[in-house]
Amino acid sequence: MGDPTSIGDYPEATDNYDLVPSGLIKLIKQGFNTGVDHSGTSIGQPTNFFVGAALNLCPQDMDVEVKNLHRKVKAGTDFFITQPIYRADDGPKLLEAYEAKHGNLKQPILAGILPLVSAKHAAFLHNEVPGIFIPDDARQKMTDAVDAERGVKIGTQLAVELIDQIKDWAGGIYMMPQFHRYDMIAEIIEKVK
Repeated sequence: MGDPTSIGDYPEATDNYDLVPSGLIKLIKQGFNTGVDHSGTSIGQPTNFFVGAALNLCPQDMDVEVKNLHRKVKAGTDFFITQPIYRADDGPKLLEAYEAKHGNLKQPILAGILPLVSAKHAAFLHNEVPGIFIPDDARQKMTDAVDAERGVKIGTQLAVELIDQIKDWAGGIYMMPQFHRYDMIAEIIEKVK
């Protein structure tokens, strides 16, 4: 559904939930990409959108997430992206649950990697951001960092290790530099090449 519009470039805009995510995917893939709007009226010429959808790898209710995932697949999603992840085994757990009900997921999953920079950062993400779970050992490593420089080093190391662990199931990754720490991202990319 995306971030609330109030935090974007147009804070006076209002959120619109007339369509659920799978409905929006269907409108784009089976409507706009075939040259018609939601009422079947021609839009002039077809669009050519490549559609991605969100995927929660650590849902509170696995059955509900598998059901939503399948709706998005049936609607025509081309790929999936995750929230920032911190546990490599969340992907296989969700994929096994999906496969048991619907067969192999053919669409690639792009895993979100957001390197940690401090214990405070890790605690905030773990406790305040829905859909993000940071394991105790990773949070403890960040707590054990004696200063900001060490925190960045540990956060970089954790991200590199995680990327190595998800190669079997992730179709790719996307990086989210936190606090303008592009140097961390460059170092991580260099280490995982």
